Amino acid sequence: MQRNIRLDPTPELNEALAKFQDELTQPTKNHKGHFGNYADLSDITKSIKKIAPKHGLSYQQEIITDIDANGKRMSQVITYIRHTSGEVIALEGLPVDIGTTPQQMLANNTYARRGSLATAFGVVADEDDDGEQITAVKQEQLKQDEVRKAIIARLKEKLKKVPKAKIDQVFATAGLDTHANTDNGLNKLSANTASLLAGAAIYSINDAGLE
Repeated sequence: MQRNIRLDPTPELNEALAKFQDELTQPTKNHKGHFGNYADLSDITKSIKKIAPKHGLSYQQEIITDIDANGKRMSQVITYIRHTSGEVIALEGLPVDIGTTPQQMLANNTYARRGSLATAFGVVADEDDDGEQITAVKQEQLKQDEVRKAIIARLKEKLKKVPKAKIDQVFATAGLDTHANTDNGLNKLSANTASLLAGAAIYSINDAGLE
């Protein structure tokens, strides 16, 4: 079950998630299962909703269904984390068997929602997850940082071609001055700001007839 989910820079959402994870209190694992104690969906939801609104975070979950290579019906939960800035990331949970009875379907969907939500927000829901879980959010943040670095590298390349007389104008488009035009200053830019500056730089280059 592969979905092509668009990857856009989400600097404000990532910052909010980092603050959220610093303040998150892990839920008590007071339910017993075959593999030890665990936190159920209700416990996970309470832990998230206690902190998330403070940082402008909310979420929704979508269940999609498909048939795998063996002809088995599978379901998968996509957790969308949203920020008040309008930024959003979509995180895929692991596919699970839909089940053959209403009871199995309900139980399997609840299991899938629980796993996807816990992984998305960095909630440790099972005893054997302690110290081992690399959350989907962390992976997503690493991807986002790679995108940011790539945009900054392109910006640096374009700035070298901008006529000196137009450099001030380029940085002014982002409310900055040329003091930011240093290697260290450029490396600190958000993906959105770097994208804006890169666009202004390309416009200046084209307007000067250099490309």
